[in-house]
Amino acid sequence: MYDIAIDHASALTAAIVLLVFLCAFLRLIRFLAGRSVAWAVRLADAYDATPSITRLAATLMWLSGAIHLALVPGHDGITGILFVIDGVGFIGLGIAAFITAWWSRAATVWLAATIAAYIVWVVAGWETPDQVGIACKLIELVALGMVLRINQRIGGTRLRRTGRAAAFPLIAIVSTFGIWIGGLAHPDALHAHPGAVLQPVSAVATPEQRAAADRLLADTKASLRRYQDPAAAVAAGYKPGPVSDADPLLHFQNQANAHAILDPSRPQALVYARTSTGLRLIGAMYQMPRIGEPGPDPGGPLTQWHQHEGICFSPFGFEFSFETPFWTCPIGSTSITTAPMLHVWIIDNGKNGPFAADLDKAVQRELTGRS
Repeated sequence: MYDIAIDHASALTAAIVLLVFLCAFLRLIRFLAGRSVAWAVRLADAYDATPSITRLAATLMWLSGAIHLALVPGHDGITGILFVIDGVGFIGLGIAAFITAWWSRAATVWLAATIAAYIVWVVAGWETPDQVGIACKLIELVALGMVLRINQRIGGTRLRRTGRAAAFPLIAIVSTFGIWIGGLAHPDALHAHPGAVLQPVSAVATPEQRAAADRLLADTKASLRRYQDPAAAVAAGYKPGPVSDADPLLHFQNQANAHAILDPSRPQALVYARTSTGLRLIGAMYQMPRIGEPGPDPGGPLTQWHQHEGICFSPFGFEFSFETPFWTCPIGSTSITTAPMLHVWIIDNGKNGPFAADLDKAVQRELTGRS
């Protein structure tokens, strides 16, 4: 459901470089301390005296700081300024964890504020959630959980302890829903609908691609005439999929056509609308044999394939839902990705057109009475 934004890719390199640097730096300190270099001995002693949970929390804050600083060149205005402040703040707090006693309270505020700011940014549409941004929030959530645990040891009144215990799950839930809302309300250009990722294509169709798209539509319409009656489709080997009250469309699939590639005479699935007078054939669905195998796009941007990612499937009642932004599914379900698919609508699909991933809502409402 979420891709990696091009201007965020550098953050991955920064995170890897930081981890390598920290490992090399720690080895260097150990080496110099073994040779009685005074400053290295002091650093090694401070590191050894620091609890492991504090070390890990500091490392996670350094990672977040490096990611934020690496993102600065791709962002301007207030977002770029905040990335600089966040990056410097996280690095400073990571260092303070080894030499001060007050760092944990400051880190709690800093981490919570950074996570909250990200949620505001994605819900408002100022930043599109992607895998780098979500991974960074996951790092900060884990760090926040550790810091809250450290603060819990400090003590305080029962009310404060209860507040600290409830803060982490509350922030995790708010973060999850905030990223979901941001992704659904402000999808990028390669998302046809939630969970459906479009195959990249050229921006403008050539005359040859327009002609090829017209041929595909005409050939599909001609081939599907024999399946207007669902009984004919069943006789040809098509089997209806599970019926869902939430979906007014019904797919009939034919496993015998699984290895056919964009063959109008052998579509992998037929799409019927569940109307008040019975099933009406409205289109075909072509699908590639394997996951990750891109589909041929003879019409360029006119025949754009899509695949479904981040879908949680439960065999109990054939229920579908979306993964959380942190790549988890409900208990009892598993995450699935489909092979690329292309719909060809043989009816007028309104503003969406004949090759859209979705049936136009107005057309669907007219056919089925539901949108």
